[in-house]
Amino acid sequence: MHPVTRLGRIVQQLRSFADLHASELETMAQDLDASGATELASRLREYRDIQRDESSMVVTELDDIRDDMAETATPVELPPAPVTGDPAVNSPRRAKWLAEQAAEAERLRQPVSRRDLFNRIRDTTDETE
Repeated sequence: MHPVTRLGRIVQQLRSFADLHASELETMAQDLDASGATELASRLREYRDIQRDESSMVVTELDDIRDDMAETATPVELPPAPVTGDPAVNSPRRAKWLAEQAAEAERLRQPVSRRDLFNRIRDTTDETE
């Protein structure tokens, strides 16, 4: 995996953790408010804001590093795709056949009346006799 992609994922995780942590601290502050400890609730909100600011600084720095790496990164050339054993993978006839198969499968999934069901059964037994 490319380092720029990895850094992007780390940044996303840090943002998610920071949001989760801030919401948990806010919930605790609301509980403290409800119990009458408003001074403790306000201190907890101050800690929440400080931690949010600090995590924002870290995320911003990682974003800058990721952007710098993306600018200086040389494009990675992927090796050619290995030849599969089926040369007809992109054939129009195969695509038509697959479409017909899908249409038949969809038709078989549709609800059938009893009369149609019994007619199908009768038709298959007539062919085997």
